[in-house]
Amino acid sequence: MIQRYEGGYGWDRADPGGPTNFGITYIDLAEHRHQPIGSMAHWAPLVKAMPLDEAEDIYATKYATACRFDDLESGADCAVFDFGVNSGPSRAIKYAQMVVGTPRDGVLGPVTLAAINGMDANKFVDDLCDLRLGFLRHLGTWSTFGRGWSARIADLRAYSHKVAGAHPSSAK
Repeated sequence: MIQRYEGGYGWDRADPGGPTNFGITYIDLAEHRHQPIGSMAHWAPLVKAMPLDEAEDIYATKYATACRFDDLESGADCAVFDFGVNSGPSRAIKYAQMVVGTPRDGVLGPVTLAAINGMDANKFVDDLCDLRLGFLRHLGTWSTFGRGWSARIADLRAYSHKVAGAHPSSAK
């Protein structure tokens, strides 16, 4: 996922995430290192120097764990995880809960897990990707990043269908 969607170091002033490397923001890195967040400028060189293995560890501990990646059915796992990386695990889970009709608390507990895994994975992927696009379209940064987000979600949708075992005619 890192190589597919996230680039190396960058600091686009239009992106509220600030300095980012491998898709990991300065806030993620500060939290991971148990250090005060402080200013973006302070963290920029630290983010730039962050090794890939540290970014992978952050993905595993912060995102995959919260999104219960290993417990979700194939396809659904990718869709929830990537949404979580892009917009925060709690938001991704709340939108997944909207799809399956469970209480929206932002925690992927046993009830939500069972509901997601009990739903057709391809339908879940489509519904979650559609809601995700709707959310992103309402952000003030859509005009800057919308084209890239749309491409990412289209690619993710196709990939998620592939790993879920979709027939080509069922993928959007």
